[in-house]
Amino acid sequence: MGAIRTLEDLTSKGFDVALGIKLCGGDEEIYMEMLWAAMEEGSKKIPLIRGIYEQKDLERYCIEVHGLKNAMQSIGATYLSQLAAEQECAVKEENYSVMEIGVEEMLTQYQFVVDALKELLGENY
Repeated sequence: MGAIRTLEDLTSKGFDVALGIKLCGGDEEIYMEMLWAAMEEGSKKIPLIRGIYEQKDLERYCIEVHGLKNAMQSIGATYLSQLAAEQECAVKEENYSVMEIGVEEMLTQYQFVVDALKELLGENY
């Protein structure tokens, strides 16, 4: 796949751009602001979530993946939102094997989303 230069290019990376814009009241400028916020936050949240998971602070982990689920849904990163929802459910149901299996995929996908946004937005947005 080619470089990410437009919102349409995000679609090729698995983003549901139309949903994201719709959830931003149909305002593409607000959507772009949400993408920027998601990119900046992701750079901080990935190591935070990893650390909380490794410390087995499951209450905080559940809170963080719940927030991730909602944030990613709002920008149309639906696959990552789904992975976060699975992690949230696994914690709530005390299904630790599902949580252990899924945490790396979720964090890898989160990095993929952040990297895609960095490619689109760059540092000069």
